[in-house]
Amino acid sequence: MNFKHILGPRIIKTGLATFLTALFCQLLTLPSTFAVITAIVSIEPTAKASLRKAYIRFPASILGAFIAVTATYFLGDSPLAYSIAATLTIVVCYQLKLFDGMLVASLTAVAMVPNIHDAFAYNFFSRLATTTIGLTTAGLVNYLVLPAKYQHQIQELIRNIENDTHDLFILRSKEVLIGNFQSTASTRKIETINTKVSKAHQLIKYEHEEYQYHKDLSRKRTMTELEKRLQIDQLIILHLSNMIYLPENQYFDFTLNEREAYVAILEAMERKNTVPRPALSTFKTSVKHLNEFDDNQLKSHYIYELLMIQKLLKDHPA
Repeated sequence: MNFKHILGPRIIKTGLATFLTALFCQLLTLPSTFAVITAIVSIEPTAKASLRKAYIRFPASILGAFIAVTATYFLGDSPLAYSIAATLTIVVCYQLKLFDGMLVASLTAVAMVPNIHDAFAYNFFSRLATTTIGLTTAGLVNYLVLPAKYQHQIQELIRNIENDTHDLFILRSKEVLIGNFQSTASTRKIETINTKVSKAHQLIKYEHEEYQYHKDLSRKRTMTELEKRLQIDQLIILHLSNMIYLPENQYFDFTLNEREAYVAILEAMERKNTVPRPALSTFKTSVKHLNEFDDNQLKSHYIYELLMIQKLLKDHPA
């Protein structure tokens, strides 16, 4: 079992924030449960996200505490008090667009109901204090301890995207060579690749947020290179998608020279060798001929996408 992958920075920071929050509350003789809940929820992927959402979670928690105190004052420790505390907190947060604070506020409201008894003012202000402790501790821990660095994850993800795209190009080419124009396997693989691209963009967003607080010029240069590389990969994926999503009930065939050229391209790619220029020239001549005589638009479209992918791979090797 690889504990490095399980016990990541975010888990470590959550444990540390929980410990410090509980410690501070005990030193101040305040109930630690609500503060710990707030701290756990407030550990975000980036320091910026923690700080930004703290401004939302703080007023939301105050609203939740106030609603819980009010509901308990009139209804006591009853099922209806729990229901009203939770429902009204969610409704108010939604109306005020405090979306990121809904969870903390509703948990605070519900957890307060059985512990309020007659000390309404004390419980309200103590929740205010513990929420402040939880948010502040989580924000500082997220900022100071193990600052998030997503570059290695982004690099690994882009490498996987490029390997998957390379393999899918070969798979799709072999399918078309045998006349399999509609392929569920290729469609699923391109969807998986697009999911990885979306994840890479999310990690890049996180990295940019972290850079605002932990500036490093070499880190920024590396990110610029990775973003450019991902942009090229997306262009290749776009052309590959056009090779996969073909019109139904339309087909074309390759000439003997085209088949030989296509096989030469695939063999070179499988061996990680340079694609032979004569093979590419064969397809350039073919697509030019098809365009001149408007012979087979689907075939012309397919060869164009094939050539564009090869040009991108040549001009921007991974």
